[in-house]
Amino acid sequence: MHCKEKIYIYLSFLASIIFLSGCYAPPTFKPITTTVKHPKKEAPYIGSQLDHYFVRDWKYIVIHHSASVSGCAAEFDRFHREKRGWENGLGYHFVIGNGCGSDDGKIEIGGRWINQIDGAHAGVQEYNHSGIGICLVGNFNESYPTAAQMASLSALVEYLQERCRIPSENVIMHRHFRETECPGRNFPYYKLLAKTARW
Repeated sequence: MHCKEKIYIYLSFLASIIFLSGCYAPPTFKPITTTVKHPKKEAPYIGSQLDHYFVRDWKYIVIHHSASVSGCAAEFDRFHREKRGWENGLGYHFVIGNGCGSDDGKIEIGGRWINQIDGAHAGVQEYNHSGIGICLVGNFNESYPTAAQMASLSALVEYLQERCRIPSENVIMHRHFRETECPGRNFPYYKLLAKTARW
């Protein structure tokens, strides 16, 4: 027997021993897979924040702008207490941030909503008493509300309409009953109504 044949037989014998003894396992290859999760953008759900508040009888939703580049509920509250002398502070029931002073699209709940008391936003008693005041931070004579602000406003208005049984014709801008440009020439009122049309 030639030397090469002896080596071949020896190697074959060795391989069979290793295989039968369980020390050898054929390699397994797992295919490389990647899952990419695309973030799903949804309108914010605010019911979880608001459901536990008692709600009195409201007839209107009144939209305002702050007519300022920046701001937040705490700033406006301080101004209304110190400069306007309003004992209950913040005149609005809700403030929606634009990213300058509070997060873009953040809905801040004012004390007047928590305590279900009249607003001080309208300048007309009927709308202060029966109107829910929502202020978007920004000057919409010079700029536009952000997409996040409008998404939050739509969600909030829709919630309030449902909860307080307020018809779409009673979702109004400040300038509908007062001589003012509020909430600004660039406020997309009809887009808002199209998204929140109810009743």
